[in-house]
Amino acid sequence: MRIPLRAVLNVTVAAAALLIFFMGLELIGAPYAWGFMALLLTAFFIEWRGWPHPPRFWVNLAAVAALLAIFSRLRFNYIIEALMEALLLMVAVKMLEDKRSRDYIQIALLGLIALLGYSMLSMEKAFIVYCFGMAWILTLTLLLSTWLDRDPGARLSFRELRQVIGRAAALFGLMLPICLLLFFVLPRAAAPLWSTRGQYGTYSTGFSDQVRLGDADAIQTDDRLAFRAAMPPVPPQMLYWRGAVLDVFQGSVWIASRNVFRGSNFSSEEGGDMLVRQDISLESGNRGYLFALDRPISVSGVDFISDGDGIFRYFPLNRRDFGRRLRYEAVSTLSPNAKSVPLRDVERRRYLSLPDAFIPRLRTLVEEITQGLEPEEKIAAVTRFLAAGFSYSLSGLPRSWNALERFIFVEKRGNCEYFASAMGVMLRMAGIPARLVTGYRGGVYNPAGEYYIVQEQHAHVWVEAWDDKTKMWVRHDPTPAAAAGAVSASAAYSAWLFYLDLLDYQWSRLVVNYNWELQAEMAANLWETLRNPRASLTPSWDGFRRLGSALSLPAAFLGASALAAALCFAVSRLARRVKNHRPETALLKKFLSILRRRGYRRREGEGLEEFVERVDNARLRTLALPFVHEFEDFYYRDLAPDAATLSRLRSRIDRIAREKD
Repeated sequence: MRIPLRAVLNVTVAAAALLIFFMGLELIGAPYAWGFMALLLTAFFIEWRGWPHPPRFWVNLAAVAALLAIFSRLRFNYIIEALMEALLLMVAVKMLEDKRSRDYIQIALLGLIALLGYSMLSMEKAFIVYCFGMAWILTLTLLLSTWLDRDPGARLSFRELRQVIGRAAALFGLMLPICLLLFFVLPRAAAPLWSTRGQYGTYSTGFSDQVRLGDADAIQTDDRLAFRAAMPPVPPQMLYWRGAVLDVFQGSVWIASRNVFRGSNFSSEEGGDMLVRQDISLESGNRGYLFALDRPISVSGVDFISDGDGIFRYFPLNRRDFGRRLRYEAVSTLSPNAKSVPLRDVERRRYLSLPDAFIPRLRTLVEEITQGLEPEEKIAAVTRFLAAGFSYSLSGLPRSWNALERFIFVEKRGNCEYFASAMGVMLRMAGIPARLVTGYRGGVYNPAGEYYIVQEQHAHVWVEAWDDKTKMWVRHDPTPAAAAGAVSASAAYSAWLFYLDLLDYQWSRLVVNYNWELQAEMAANLWETLRNPRASLTPSWDGFRRLGSALSLPAAFLGASALAAALCFAVSRLARRVKNHRPETALLKKFLSILRRRGYRRREGEGLEEFVERVDNARLRTLALPFVHEFEDFYYRDLAPDAATLSRLRSRIDRIAREKD
């Protein structure tokens, strides 16, 4: 028995279509899933029963209409789903067509695209199965399609089919170690997917580890990417990304005193519901600081040193690694009761220190607005003063040695550096320990990838004041809440921009940010998964219920497919029986039976003439050849023999049966 090459290709691409279906099972809507099943079953009957293929024009027109319907619903939270539904629809449409070799290859390539989309959501054990399966199917499809180009009417024996399947597996097995070798040996790409997402290389960031008033603006105002933080969404008022603490004021500049240890990091007595874990991808030029949501408790994944008070700095063994892109994990607490080490006398004096005779009229002003007030009331009085008559601005800022004095008494406009510096100085004049914190404020949440996009324009400075009652540092932000660039609204991003940024994020995370350590870690995790496949299985009744719910749709599909296959098998079996009862079929079976008794057995896939030519009995071969020629003349032309022809064939068989060896 020989199998048509097209039938083998149809089964191969149907397997690719089913892989796409199961990959997107949790993402696609039920109407699209059932529509795909219906189209795939229709394609099955078209190929099995020889029904006519629908015209390509109308099929493509219907596909375009369905794609427009899918993408008309495209939203920021409906991107990967729309992609999987569109791919599923395109595969089903290609299955309906009268396929050529290129169509088979296109279906397999659509499977690879679906695999890329699936990789954005999951890199678990199921991804390994889909990845290996799709790669093997693509290899087999390429081999069979090449054969189809050379011989469109080719038919394969079971031996040839096994050989092709084995060669595809061998090619895949050969390429796998080569790909793994290239994965570890070749250098990584060093550029982003979209050049507009950031300047990759060394450049001045919007963040500054010092605040110098009256000099050139340290805080930049551009939309370059600072970092991305994969995490659940949090309230906008909590979006403060801590970088550096500035505790020394020198008259026109705030700096950090690293020669004095500030104490331990923050800790939280709250439950785990107040903890937020962040997977942060930091761009280059970061000046060595590891940013995290305020207030950070710990970081991991990179070499660092801690300055205390939630300040972590990147400290690699190789100095050439300074300023490079980093990826690390941070844990922060949103609790307002984040504990810190009580203030020592030497630290209190530092947090109250000001240059001698610094702006006397400002000290007089502070005494007037805070006289006789408690510390909390003094903070509120300073906040009210800076909120009345002051405005936020990025242009025309005071630029001189007395920039702070001009900001408070003359210009009354400035950016966050001026507001925070003014509040810090005024609080110290009022006897309240204060310091400045620099970092970033705000960000745009990308729901497609579930991460925050923080740009250089989000660079920010705020104030922390010491509360003697609670023994904690309390955050105060005197900059107007409506300050430009403080918090970007998600409305400014369309669904397409979110999707493009997601692609760039995945490129940076999986390609640009990979190094030897991450490659080795991934290889170790893969080995552990393959060595112990039950390691991550957590059997529970809830898990079984989720499994049953997830399998309900594919179970229905498999049941429908099995029923259709059973019906087709029954119809084919009945057709074969009818065909075997035809008189010419009975004559052929009798002819082959007579020769088999004489010791001549027809080989699988061997033609009748080839078979008879192998008969070494010359007399028997002479009698058999006329029967074969007359039989082939009508049998392979699908013609029904008349009574006279059947009578002659029976007579020839009788003479062959009477011939003695």
